[in-house]
Amino acid sequence: MAYAFGIELPYSLLVPVAHLRLLGVVDSAVQARMLGLIGLMYLVKTAGLVALLVHMLRPIERLRRYAVGHPVPGGAGPGEAESGGPAPPESLILAAANAAYDTPLAFATVWAVSWALLYLPVTAALYVIEPSHAPLGVQRVVALVLFAVALFAAALPLAYSILGRLLSPAAGVISLIARERGLAVPGKGYSLAVRLVILGACLAIAPTSWMAAMVLGETAGPAKPGLLLTLAIFSVVAVTWAPVCAGFLAGALAGPFQQVAAVIQKIVQRGEVDRLERIPVYFKDEIGALAGGVNAMVDRLEESSRRRRSYLAERERLLQDAAQRAAQLGAVLDNLVEGVFACDREGRLTMLNASGLRLLGLSDRSEQAGRMVEDVMDLGRMRHTDGRPFSRDELPMVRALAGETIVQEEQVLADGRAGRDVFLRTSAAPIRSEGGAILGAVTVARDVTELMELDLVKDQFIRVGAHELKTPVAIMKGYALALLRNTQDIPEQRRRMLEAIDRGADRINRIVDDLLAISQVTLDVLQVSEEDVDLAELLSETVERAAKSASRHRVRLSLEVERPPVVRADPERLRQVLASLLDNAVKYSPEGGDIDVRIAVAERAPASSPPRCDAALFSQRHGAPPRFEAVVSVRDQGVGIPAHKQERIFERFFRAHTDTRHDYGGMGIGLFLAKDMVARHGGRMWFESEEDKGSTFYFTIPLSDEAPVVDYER
Repeated sequence: MAYAFGIELPYSLLVPVAHLRLLGVVDSAVQARMLGLIGLMYLVKTAGLVALLVHMLRPIERLRRYAVGHPVPGGAGPGEAESGGPAPPESLILAAANAAYDTPLAFATVWAVSWALLYLPVTAALYVIEPSHAPLGVQRVVALVLFAVALFAAALPLAYSILGRLLSPAAGVISLIARERGLAVPGKGYSLAVRLVILGACLAIAPTSWMAAMVLGETAGPAKPGLLLTLAIFSVVAVTWAPVCAGFLAGALAGPFQQVAAVIQKIVQRGEVDRLERIPVYFKDEIGALAGGVNAMVDRLEESSRRRRSYLAERERLLQDAAQRAAQLGAVLDNLVEGVFACDREGRLTMLNASGLRLLGLSDRSEQAGRMVEDVMDLGRMRHTDGRPFSRDELPMVRALAGETIVQEEQVLADGRAGRDVFLRTSAAPIRSEGGAILGAVTVARDVTELMELDLVKDQFIRVGAHELKTPVAIMKGYALALLRNTQDIPEQRRRMLEAIDRGADRINRIVDDLLAISQVTLDVLQVSEEDVDLAELLSETVERAAKSASRHRVRLSLEVERPPVVRADPERLRQVLASLLDNAVKYSPEGGDIDVRIAVAERAPASSPPRCDAALFSQRHGAPPRFEAVVSVRDQGVGIPAHKQERIFERFFRAHTDTRHDYGGMGIGLFLAKDMVARHGGRMWFESEEDKGSTFYFTIPLSDEAPVVDYER
């Protein structure tokens, strides 16, 4: 404020002198009194203007005091108050912004008007101080009017430029505070072009009107000595006035442009926008809009930079994570016993693990990438288990590329490692995209050569052992039967002992037959002969024989048909099936009880046909699928089968009651063989069981001819 009035003071000392010359006052006493009056009026005007300016700037002062009373920790700027100390109220920010942006033009206008009207009462007071003063002529009146216009035109740009330059820092700080609070900067906006036109006109009008007034005033009366000198002095005043105002105005306009240029230069030099200062909005005009636009641009660039850094950091994290997972997966794959192979949809190999290299006898993994699957797998060495060579389309991976899923398919790799055939068990599946499109395929191959050899040795042992047992068992049974023929000379107790030997020999013989059968099933060479069999008669013989050996049980046979069903089957295999079921029924009914064997005839339901050796097998043998089947059931009242073990009951060597109080021995092969034999006859086997309440096993055998349907509840 003092700076503004200090700039005005040198020029205000010359204006009264010019005014007195315009009035034509030459009396020294009158001049002194008039100067005293002018000084008094100037003081009154200045005091009023000072009071008005203080009032207009009071919101800015209140904001300053608030900032002083609530400092931000760490010396942060005003715009960071929100993150440090308590932020100033919005109303205080908006009021201070209005004062900062509206005061320069409003106060400059009042200041210029006060200068234009200041000398009107002084002119009127001249005739009070000197009543004899000659009346003002038209020329002097015109000169006085031009004088007032010159004062207004000179004061307006000077006051506006000075106040704009003095208040622009405060306006800039307030704009940053408002921006941090998310407030729109208030205040009236004035077009820069309009302001420049008005201020430029004032700078042109002021010296012109000044010199015109001086010339008219000096020439209105008689010539005075020193006229040229006086005009020269006033000309210097007029000439210096405009550059002073222009200098302040240029400084106010150039400052924001310089800051915009500095920010852009920093962006160019740094190549980034982090930690850039924002440009204060000094004026509500095109320059302010430019500063706001640059600030918005920097905000967006910073946000973009943050997103980019976040994206790069996330990308780096994901790459590291992917690399770690890839390393883990590679380590897992390379330590698998199975060979793992993957290819793209064109059939080119993309991955194989260390076990895959060993299986195929390859050394360099990198050389295999990109090769076709049939080349890597060495198609010429691939054989089916029956010795047939593989074609390309039969390879599991190629079939997987066509959409097929292969599970545990056996193959032979001829002349594999160590110069011998390698038996493989292979699974393959397509690799699909989210939309279901096939992108490639993966194959897992396991070397089961040792397992196959072990199974072969085991089967050979079982077969040889079974054959070796048959001879002594036959001898033992033969002697027992020979002794039993002469029952008159044998005591009752010894006869019962011989009968027990005979039954034991039969049991051993059945076990031997089971061992031989399981070996034949494993090798898929089990033979099933065919002949017409009266099923009721066969079951009656088997039940009668079982009843003799199960004295604590009552074994009953029920025939639920009008005439005995005749089936086309292998009688010995059917006896073996029924004997296995009856043996289990007796074994797992330790407290005795009824064992019911029933025969019924039912129409075959196609939907219930099992997948293996059922209607298709019968159709191959007899030319047409069976319409009817005999249904045999064996029901006991024994211990039953636990629910969680029922799904494995037909597995080889599985015993449901192992290590329980109901563990009565056995090899766990009876039900496995029974189901397989029934399936080879074109039938099915299933069961119903409830723990501690008993079990019922069913099997079906297709009839050899048409038979009537008897209601049977499955």
